[in-house]
Amino acid sequence: MTGPITGTWYVCPTPFDEDGAVDVASIGTLADAAIDWGVDGLTVLGVMGEATSLTDAERDVAQKAFVSAAAGRVPVAVGCSSASVTVTAARVRSATAAGAAAVMISAPTLAKDTDQIGPFFAGATENATVPVIVQDEPAATGVSLPVSALLAALDGCGSTVVKLEDPPTPPKISRLLTARPGLTVFGGLGGVSAFWELRRGGAGTMTGFAFPEILRELRLRFEAGDVDGAGALFDRYLPYIAYEGQPVAGLTIRKEVLRRRGALASARTRSGRPLDAYALDELDEVLGRVRLAPQRATLKVGA
Repeated sequence: MTGPITGTWYVCPTPFDEDGAVDVASIGTLADAAIDWGVDGLTVLGVMGEATSLTDAERDVAQKAFVSAAAGRVPVAVGCSSASVTVTAARVRSATAAGAAAVMISAPTLAKDTDQIGPFFAGATENATVPVIVQDEPAATGVSLPVSALLAALDGCGSTVVKLEDPPTPPKISRLLTARPGLTVFGGLGGVSAFWELRRGGAGTMTGFAFPEILRELRLRFEAGDVDGAGALFDRYLPYIAYEGQPVAGLTIRKEVLRRRGALASARTRSGRPLDAYALDELDEVLGRVRLAPQRATLKVGA
């Protein structure tokens, strides 16, 4: 990294072909599309990337392909989470060797003692040579981190960056920034609270929402002092943001929209079922209601 980790980062799904294999060609088209849409960085092999469904060999292929596709145009952060200090540290080394500009780590799955969070992050990143993003994602880890434990994680790995996905996120942002002013706190969860997160001091978003141009414009309006304009933009697209952000089905919806946008060849996932006819009709309806046309071209936000 040559600058701060901030702005609008895109959390990439791992593309699969119709046979369920990692689709390296679509990694290239997805990275190109996201960069054209104006994102400030790519985050890969996170929850949306179905990282737990990948073999070690597939992880290596995916991280190298994303770094290669980004080609230095934007930084790439690689998710390295696991329940083991040893495995996480190995993934950090592997991601760094592949060219990652940063790594992202969450609490070890089902950890019982939050007093061990700080030592876990310290051990997992002891020899890290790139910045660390601490991910607070209780839905995936089964671990609810109080602010004190998040601060211990940050101290353990020498980080100042949090990807916050413990709802309700806006008040937790306030608590974090009160406890430690100057932290960089990203919102996630599909952007469903993006406006309110910015109101509380959030730095931007790090999520896989299929129209990152909207979240980028929301942030830019807010940063320019146009809070009313940012709120109006958020209100306009919120029906679709909420529809895409559904638990369980959200990833499949996103991949279908990314397929329609020409960023993926297939909407195939390993963790969910394809959208049925009812869901496809609903998707068409909500896209039409907010006047969103899935296409490869960069969206003219608000038009």
